[in-house]
Amino acid sequence: MFNTVNRDHTNAIKWERYRSQNLLPMWVADMDIASPAAIQQAISKRVEHPVYGYTHPWESLNQSVVNWCQRQYQWQIEPEWIVWMPGVVPSFNLAIDVFGRQGRVLVQSPNYPPILSAAERNGCKTVTLPVLWQGDRWCWDWQQLEVEMAHPDCHLFLLCNPMNPHGSVLSADELTRLADLARQHQVFICSDEIHCDLILEDVAHTPASSIPELTDCSVTLMAASKTFNVAGLGCSFAIIPNAKLRKRWQDRMEDRLPYPNFIGLIAAETAFTQCDDWHQKLRQHLRHNRNLLADALNQLNGLIYRPQPATFLAWIESSRDDLILDKHFIDAGIMPSEGKFFGNHQAVRLNFGTGTDTINQALELLTTYWQQN
Repeated sequence: MFNTVNRDHTNAIKWERYRSQNLLPMWVADMDIASPAAIQQAISKRVEHPVYGYTHPWESLNQSVVNWCQRQYQWQIEPEWIVWMPGVVPSFNLAIDVFGRQGRVLVQSPNYPPILSAAERNGCKTVTLPVLWQGDRWCWDWQQLEVEMAHPDCHLFLLCNPMNPHGSVLSADELTRLADLARQHQVFICSDEIHCDLILEDVAHTPASSIPELTDCSVTLMAASKTFNVAGLGCSFAIIPNAKLRKRWQDRMEDRLPYPNFIGLIAAETAFTQCDDWHQKLRQHLRHNRNLLADALNQLNGLIYRPQPATFLAWIESSRDDLILDKHFIDAGIMPSEGKFFGNHQAVRLNFGTGTDTINQALELLTTYWQQN
């Protein structure tokens, strides 16, 4: 079910950009496995109709999100809280435009590049909050967080939960603590939760806007795109409980952002209503891949990989100052996401959202290279 699919002749960014260098691509955060059959069938049925005109969201689509949030997170939302968007990245850029007030935007670091660059793109200043290994997980320095949130020019925290690239998941208690700080210092929270349905362990995900203290000062961004491998269909949604904030959001996006692709809307509804069994099996598959990586990588001198509960992304660190990992991974024949673009030039991010055959191929390349160097 989860074998690597040949993506030749699809213009896939992951596979085309470095094809001439003969590198195994494990960088862009999409998966090399087939989307669920139910989604394939729903799309095929719709494209048989020959008109592909403007299409607005419909009642059963919104209800599918309501039901999904209840089923997955025990979060009761209302259909009118949902604002359909063309993607999570445009959404948090819009959040900066609406709530950043040309001030300081707080972001975790390391983080994935579009978040790190978003503030400056919208006339604000990025302020990074280092994420550090503490005990058995990645988390930030709460004292530093409070100092930064107390700054009079800080109006927005652009949160990433589960964390990309680390894979750590914030607990409900941590989000409540964050909410107390946000309320005290009047900082708006925009939470990118695009990986929230890719939790591989028995760990609960708590959406930011489900915390009562954040209901009126937050937006939660979600999508079916990562979990069900439909990222190219241009569709996500923002959940905004507060009606006044939702209107500000909608007014600002009017005629500035396109409607989501209607095929993406079909894929989202199908994902949330017909793919539960596939979803559970995917998580088992990704957990298996992650554990294979961890067992092998931690046998190689100079590499540190600390598996975390979420995402299909492995954040791999160097244990030596003189060991810059991206160069060595490339020399071994693998293209990772280079850590310098995430805020740590010595680390790499590796995508294990692929078939186990590809994982084994990558590990063979790395092991052979490390043994020879």
